[in-house]
Amino acid sequence: MKLKNSARINSLPVYKPGKPIAELKRELGFKDPVKLASNENPLGPAPSVVEKIKEAADMVHLYPDGDCYELKKKISLKEEILPNQIILGNGSNEVLELVAHAFLEVGDEAIMGEFCFIVYPIVAQLSEATIVRVPMSNLALNLDDVQSKVNQRTKVIFIANPNNPTGSRSTRREVEIFLEEIPKNIIIVIDEAYAEYMESENLNVSMLIEKHENLIVLKTFSKAYGLAGLRVGYGMATANLVALLNRPREPFNVNQLAQVAAISALDDEEHVKASVELNKKGMSYLKSELTKMNIKTYPSYANFVLIEFKSEARIVYEELLKRGIITRPLENYGLLNHLRITVGLESQNVKLISALKEVV
Repeated sequence: MKLKNSARINSLPVYKPGKPIAELKRELGFKDPVKLASNENPLGPAPSVVEKIKEAADMVHLYPDGDCYELKKKISLKEEILPNQIILGNGSNEVLELVAHAFLEVGDEAIMGEFCFIVYPIVAQLSEATIVRVPMSNLALNLDDVQSKVNQRTKVIFIANPNNPTGSRSTRREVEIFLEEIPKNIIIVIDEAYAEYMESENLNVSMLIEKHENLIVLKTFSKAYGLAGLRVGYGMATANLVALLNRPREPFNVNQLAQVAAISALDDEEHVKASVELNKKGMSYLKSELTKMNIKTYPSYANFVLIEFKSEARIVYEELLKRGIITRPLENYGLLNHLRITVGLESQNVKLISALKEVV
């Protein structure tokens, strides 16, 4: 049976998540596999957050606050913006989808990097917009190259900073200059999922959204805060843009436990600092060991490292699986010779390097 729009749906890029730990246990019988595939925080959530989740468990028979009032209030204090300048999503992925629903339609163009987070082309194609790819020399996005692609049909620009899956970044100053140059009728989405790992280089959101009414900045609780399994992220923009994004938003899109956990996570900045410090040490160790093995690494400002082999990385990926280690192959990004590896705990990083030495 031929369904309306089936060709469009069938042509969508497929999001392939990192292999779940439970799946590897089922397939190969490992009792304690190591997952370094999805850029999760190896420390997990703060213990205080876990306690708050337990306390809230007996409230799950009630619908959550559809407006996320308390969480917005907490985020507004952190980001120094007003609550009506915040939109919450079931992960920042949902906010990306809301952007596409609100601002893209047939005939519009959406600009994104050649190697960008795969959800950007998915949401753009769902809205039947034309995807415009910007070549990324040495796997880094140059904002001047992005600007060169802008024309009268451009409606949305998607930028991940740092970029996933490559780890590259633009400096805060480069982003500020770029924002000044882009016409105000074009929506600019800056996805700062890994902002905490950039520390002083992440954006001064309150200042920028006051100045640029076409800017939407995304953040998430999935990475440094360790709440990937609860799916909660947010976007920040002018009150007018947020009101538009709220139109297609599903009611009760952020669940009860996610709201409680995110509020509690914002109270424990020491856990975030510890997570960032662990990442620094792990990144330094991994890059040093990989260099000794003559494996090419790319500069990374996130909590993962991109490595490149001289031939297809799928073979290395499969061999690592046999040793109980899950990494991320990137064929669906067009990077056949590359693996993306999350920085883990010290013991996990050591196990990875030991396994790589066997495989390579």
